Amino acid sequence: MNKCLQIMKKMMKDASLYMDLIETENSEIRVCVELSDTGESATLVLGEENKVLEGSVKPDGKIVMKRRVLESIAQGKADAFALAGRGRADEVRPIEFEIYTKERSKEIWETGKALLTYFFTPGKIKVKNLNLELAGYAHGAHPIPLVYWNGIRYSWILVKRGEILNKKKEKDPWPQSFIILEGKGKAIVGEETFEIKPETVIYIPRNSIHQIIAEEDVKMIWLAWQAW
Repeated sequence: MNKCLQIMKKMMKDASLYMDLIETENSEIRVCVELSDTGESATLVLGEENKVLEGSVKPDGKIVMKRRVLESIAQGKADAFALAGRGRADEVRPIEFEIYTKERSKEIWETGKALLTYFFTPGKIKVKNLNLELAGYAHGAHPIPLVYWNGIRYSWILVKRGEILNKKKEKDPWPQSFIILEGKGKAIVGEETFEIKPETVIYIPRNSIHQIIAEEDVKMIWLAWQAW
């Protein structure tokens, strides 16, 4: 049995309590997981009957990574969503996602995000450790995405001392908030600059510049909604 198939079958079994959040409402979706360095692959069939097939079998989309990445995820030593997340569309990441059935792109993307949230988190009950070793790198800081689902997005983010979250001053068309857990620094929202402190929430208007300038390590939860 190839290693990819073996791990995928174990993850399918572990995800049994969460499959209703991954299954599609329409016709089945097939997602191939391919190991770029060994050529091994397995296909997740999501629909009326959820199963794992050996090889690439008529996939609608594909998730590509190296064997050591998949093994680290299965052992809880790496976070799949953090490895897949990126600050720019052209950024190369340890996990890449491709769509083949273009007419179902939106649905396949949503399925992919559900897989990264639930399927690729090991264990019968899904638990994530929030620490720097598992974090990715995007927008000038270190996030671990927690949920991207039905228009809601939220992540744990570490902004290290001296770093600037959203240094490029990007704006988003949806409302969002920064929930400050630890640390000190400044926040810039629109044309306003002010000090931040733990146990506060900063609400960001639509289409507004939003930055955190860390004077010491800042740990926070980023939350966005109506983010379709």
